Amino acid sequence: MRSNDQQYFYRRAEAELKMAQAARDPAAVRAHYTLAGHYLDRAYAGHDQQPALAAEIRAHLPVPPLLQ
Repeated sequence: MRSNDQQYFYRRAEAELKMAQAARDPAAVRAHYTLAGHYLDRAYAGHDQQPALAAEIRAHLPVPPLLQ
């Protein structure tokens, strides 16, 4: 992956994490964390790797106390 693409996906992940922390609606929090996971996967994945499924990403995300 080109460096510009990797930087873009990393910045998008950071933005999604900030939005997740600011969100009040539990569904919005979950959506932002899921999107952040997808962006991080794209930022750090090699060319031959398949993107992870959303369920796999969600299973590894920390669940904020609000959603427990």
